[in-house]
Amino acid sequence: MLLPKHYATRGPLRLAVAVMLVLLLFAWHFYLERAAYSDLAYHLFYYLKDKALFIQNRRFVAIATQLPTLLAIKAGWPLDAVLRLYSVVFIVYYLTVLLICAYWFRNEQVALVVALLYVLLASRTFYWAQSELPQALAALLLFYGGVARQAPLQWRFSTLALAALVPVFVFGHPLSIMPFLFIWAYDWLLNQRFRDWGYYGLLLLALAMYELRAMLIPPGSYEATHMTFLPNLTQYFPHYFSLISFTNFWRLCSQSFIALPSLLLALTVFYARQRNVLAWLRLLLVWVSVIGYAFVINVSYPEYGDDTYLENLYLPLTLFVAIPFALELLPALETKWKGRGATWATTLLGLVLVARLGLVWQRHVPHTAYRDWLIQLVTYTRQFPEHKFLMYANNVDPYQLRTGWPSWALACETMMVSGCHGPDSIQTVRAEQDSNQLRRLEAEGGTTVLHGPFEMLSPSNFPTNYCRFPATSYRTLNTQPPADTAALGAYITAHQRVSLALVNELPKTLRANRQHTVQIRVSVPTELQPLHSGIQVEHPTLLRTAFYKPHDWPTDAAPLETPLELDIWQPWMQTIALQTPQQPGHYTFEICLISKNYRDWPVRLRIPVEVLN
Repeated sequence: MLLPKHYATRGPLRLAVAVMLVLLLFAWHFYLERAAYSDLAYHLFYYLKDKALFIQNRRFVAIATQLPTLLAIKAGWPLDAVLRLYSVVFIVYYLTVLLICAYWFRNEQVALVVALLYVLLASRTFYWAQSELPQALAALLLFYGGVARQAPLQWRFSTLALAALVPVFVFGHPLSIMPFLFIWAYDWLLNQRFRDWGYYGLLLLALAMYELRAMLIPPGSYEATHMTFLPNLTQYFPHYFSLISFTNFWRLCSQSFIALPSLLLALTVFYARQRNVLAWLRLLLVWVSVIGYAFVINVSYPEYGDDTYLENLYLPLTLFVAIPFALELLPALETKWKGRGATWATTLLGLVLVARLGLVWQRHVPHTAYRDWLIQLVTYTRQFPEHKFLMYANNVDPYQLRTGWPSWALACETMMVSGCHGPDSIQTVRAEQDSNQLRRLEAEGGTTVLHGPFEMLSPSNFPTNYCRFPATSYRTLNTQPPADTAALGAYITAHQRVSLALVNELPKTLRANRQHTVQIRVSVPTELQPLHSGIQVEHPTLLRTAFYKPHDWPTDAAPLETPLELDIWQPWMQTIALQTPQQPGHYTFEICLISKNYRDWPVRLRIPVEVLN
């Protein structure tokens, strides 16, 4: 028997399609923020190097997003077009799943869940698109979109085709088994599949695939080392709720995850009013799934504080509330309010989705700041003939003003951003936190060497229609100022004509006890170049921001010190942090150069400001 899975109006489905189309536009517009960032940049690096798919840990669900991009590279598309394709292909995949559910399976309810999955709790992960977890969940919803229409399951080819999706999402990510178990149990209760033997067969298949997946995990691999739930369960007993991860989770639930407690409350009222044992069992299933899954993630990652990565791990929580909302609560609301329920329900849903899309848009700010920094970096380094550079990662963004950081992926990110202008403009900047490792890379960085994130390569490994590096060695972008105080004093005196200037005018009023940012331009006269930025000496050259009361009395706000990001030859623009005083009043804001633990430079910029509550 085929079950009806449509709404009273086309409104919810149209909203779902509209959400995915807006996300598609976002992906097109923010393509560098997504595809030239972190893991996706490394994936493209790998495609260019090996001209093959990059399937990690047998998560072959990623073929859906990797294959079009690889084919575009083999077809010789310009790198800028490849980057844009790689950004949008994820949303195209999710939109395809939604359209199949809605128009092939005729399951509007699961189609709406697809759209909710990528906006209801998610916002930061839009800009960290590579994770296989949302890709596996899309395959899971495609599976459920077909299965949910049949009660009992029919023994025919289409059912076998749906069963073939089980290994796809089970192997897609180790966490996908938990939302599968929720969906299986929820639909078992909802449609009373107590004698649906084919349905039990799907459960056995999924459990068998999960066991096979676990058996194939190599010892010492990424997945093996991240299976920390059971060891942590013993280690942190019984102080689980004092873990940092739980603190972060409660914070997220009061902010960007506010839809989770809101829907839990709405579903609790909805099920409690039905006075039906099966409804109460579904309510119990929802609560147990949310609490259980959150507990597993928080205990497995007790001290992890990156909101983007955590948001990705928490993504299945969306399904635990979105599925009963889309399949039961929303259809029930459509029958309320004297025949106007469908209009009011669609309007309310539309307002929620617009708000969530607005949050996704707002999250672009730190990612765009990092993209702009990458563009500025490769533009600045074009003045040098080498095209291959090394930099000390700790020189950059110590206060995390941007989303990105010169991590393991910087070598790939700079290649993608610079390569958009053609193969001869390609550059790479490898960042390293360990100063000894940095010196080793510098010693090994010969003319035939290219330092990847984890490997040493040759520029000849890359196709010349994308990458043409000149035969040069690596250049280090952070060199050390004089270590001896006598020589350092002469160095400071000689560099008195270094100038600091604001790129944009500082507001005349600032909020008290807040961290703000300001962008400055550091310029060095030609005969004094470079201004050394290295911080592996006793007295490194730093930028300091501070507030002073009249007569230069100190305030209750501690000065903030920031390293120069790289050696200054041509003028360099750098965003730095400032901490305003707690007390309102009139102050003098100062930016100056200092030699840490030695003395201030006579190079400073002072601006009167007013601090308000």
